[in-house]
Amino acid sequence: MGRKVLLAIDGSEHSDRALRWFARHASQPDDSLTLIIVAEPPPIPRGAGIPLQEASRLYASCVSVTLKAGRELADRTQQLCTQLGLDGAGARFLEKISNSPGAAIVEVANELHADLVVLGNRGMGTLRRTFLGSVSDYVLHHAHIPVLIVPHNASTD
Repeated sequence: MGRKVLLAIDGSEHSDRALRWFARHASQPDDSLTLIIVAEPPPIPRGAGIPLQEASRLYASCVSVTLKAGRELADRTQQLCTQLGLDGAGARFLEKISNSPGAAIVEVANELHADLVVLGNRGMGTLRRTFLGSVSDYVLHHAHIPVLIVPHNASTD
């Protein structure tokens, strides 16, 4: 049985680079690949004089737009997986809505009993990471399985 690999995507060049790097340098023929898209929920309008029913409708509409964007990203990424020869990995997609993308990735990795998490890295400096937080830092420090972080300057050749 092959490895269960969880790869986080967000449509950025960083997540595309991580996918390309994984395909060229770390994938194995019997891997099972799950791609996760984590979107932050839209803010709930409060105190703006909007009736609760209207606020609920606006929220549902925002969630629908977010999920549609996730499906479009999944379609684009599926094409990239095919180009990279990862279609044999039976790539599947999961969408999560969470205020904490790092925690959502770790949670899904645990639920799937994943063997490896793969992420891209934006290349922020230490100071900026300290103040803003970092999804890759969170996953690296909270996952109990190997985490492969593809740096922003990694060659995909």
